[in-house]
Amino acid sequence: MTPPRILALDFDGVVCDGRPEYFETAWQAYVAAWPPPALTTGRPDAIAARFSALRPLIESGWEMPLLVHALLAGVGDDALKDRHAWLKAAPGLMKAAGVSAETLGRALNRVRDEWFARDSGSWLAHHRFYPGLAGQMVSLLDSPTHVVIVTTKAERFVRSLLTAERPRLAEITVIGREPGKPVPKSDILRRLADRDGLGPDAADLWFVEDMLETLDATAERADLAGARLFLADWGYNTPYDRARLKSGGRIALLPLPRFATPLDTWPD
Repeated sequence: MTPPRILALDFDGVVCDGRPEYFETAWQAYVAAWPPPALTTGRPDAIAARFSALRPLIESGWEMPLLVHALLAGVGDDALKDRHAWLKAAPGLMKAAGVSAETLGRALNRVRDEWFARDSGSWLAHHRFYPGLAGQMVSLLDSPTHVVIVTTKAERFVRSLLTAERPRLAEITVIGREPGKPVPKSDILRRLADRDGLGPDAADLWFVEDMLETLDATAERADLAGARLFLADWGYNTPYDRARLKSGGRIALLPLPRFATPLDTWPD
């Protein structure tokens, strides 16, 4: 198997684990944005642990303070069993409290921005790179494969984390959250394929993501039919997500140890 010309990587849950930062930011955003009577007495460690375990439910930032509220309010397990159930429960939780996704998202972004401006070292310390990821990315900088980070995180945060982990990672191309309406990752992948002349089906592009929903949407695109898709088994997904993948299907499960091996060994 020939290595790809483009290796596109999600960041959160693929390259970097930011769950400690997510909870601290989500907690402060919840305290700041939730209308009285907010359940903000203390900072229960048990809530932090459950929040970390339930991280696969979350795709967008506004969901993080809402999940804090759900855990504090004792929302039942049925509403938290998978992403479909969570998205079904979320509107009712916000309506009952009189908050919106926009309000929660702005609060989260403000808390993160202020924390980073006040003490970037502390903010960076609340993240860790998954074993083997940084070394593999550095080695690929000297190869024909172009590594690109495709993420919903703001580019400046990703660049700060990459540089702090290893200075050479500052050379990685980062496509982060853009102003305005979110752009689907599948659209960004198509742009990358067009830029490098990969053809109408994006052959020679590989994409590693930890959210199966995103990979499913990518797999449905005829103009990405030649791209190879990988679900990171170490990321923010569930045993149910991983069990859904069929042997020989369009989306392959990628174990963490294999990430650090030569790219031509990745496909089963």
